[in-house]
Amino acid sequence: MPRKIWINCSEASGDMCAGALAGELFRQNPTLEICGMGGPALEQAGADVRFPMSRICFTGFFDVLLGLPGIFRLQKEIAKSWEQDRPDAIVMVDCPDFNLPLAKTAHAMNIPVHYFMAPQFWAWKQQGMKIMQRYVQNIICALPFEPEYFQERGCRALYAGHPLQDVIPLQALDKLTPSHHQIGIMPGSRKKEISFLLPDFAEAASRIYRKKPWMVFSVARAPGVSREFLLKLWPENLPMNIVEPENRFQMIRKSCLILAASGTATLETALIGTPTIVAYKLDRPAAFVLRRLAYSKFISLTNILLQKELFPEFLQEKANAESLYQQTATWLNNPGVLAELRCKLKELRHIAGPTGGMAAAAKTILAQ
Repeated sequence: MPRKIWINCSEASGDMCAGALAGELFRQNPTLEICGMGGPALEQAGADVRFPMSRICFTGFFDVLLGLPGIFRLQKEIAKSWEQDRPDAIVMVDCPDFNLPLAKTAHAMNIPVHYFMAPQFWAWKQQGMKIMQRYVQNIICALPFEPEYFQERGCRALYAGHPLQDVIPLQALDKLTPSHHQIGIMPGSRKKEISFLLPDFAEAASRIYRKKPWMVFSVARAPGVSREFLLKLWPENLPMNIVEPENRFQMIRKSCLILAASGTATLETALIGTPTIVAYKLDRPAAFVLRRLAYSKFISLTNILLQKELFPEFLQEKANAESLYQQTATWLNNPGVLAELRCKLKELRHIAGPTGGMAAAAKTILAQ
């Protein structure tokens, strides 16, 4: 059984799941030592975060290009850390572009590698399947169709269920009554994506407020994003509440609808049961590349799991204030539609898999 486990994650949604996994690992084996790379959730779970995930927080083509030297340097630093203080097992969380080269390094050092929150190779044309085949001992999948996908390509994969089913206190949230007067806004976890999306979210909100001045707007602050940064992108004359990271689930449940950046947040809103309008923007070079790499018809995990566009998606030039306002106004003026969407979202909890996935993932890692 491992005595020391290294967890490697590099963005906010991964950190949330990594923190929950670390907590479950400690619950199953209190004598463990857990260290690694991550953020506040991993640290709060009791892990020794030796490398902050903020070192590789990039969005957009030019950001990544300019950040490559720092990425390579960080990978070398992590590998050196393993040499000096060898872990018994390594758990990679999402982010394959950063983690897969490290998985290869770990294998060369004869350290078992587990992948938690499998890379979404089924959605994007990505390199790395051969590394997954050769150097990853177990892929712990969050989505029901993933194990078969990876197994057919020669990988060792098992299904645990999506960790959000355990992370989100769904039973407690179900007792809260949504407010017809509150709109939630989740503009992302990276400053670049927030700067792309929040001004359009704010302009759409302003138009709603002019016609419905009783509406309240609540903006979720991601870890590592300051209140001051959000306020700079929000009109001074438009009332707004900033919601702290630990309170966002309650905000989602109490909102009649959500405007959200594409990402894990849209699965959070779906599981909680709140209708969501999804938007995303990148710089033009990154968007050009991604459009040619995409396999999936949808970008929202909710729509991918349901195989239909339950959540409207607005991408790039379509992610503008006018489109977002029109969709928001349509929903607000048709409360029956919002009620119907809430009913349809109940199905998603069954599709997303069973609860207890975190315990199953921890048990798999500890069994090696």
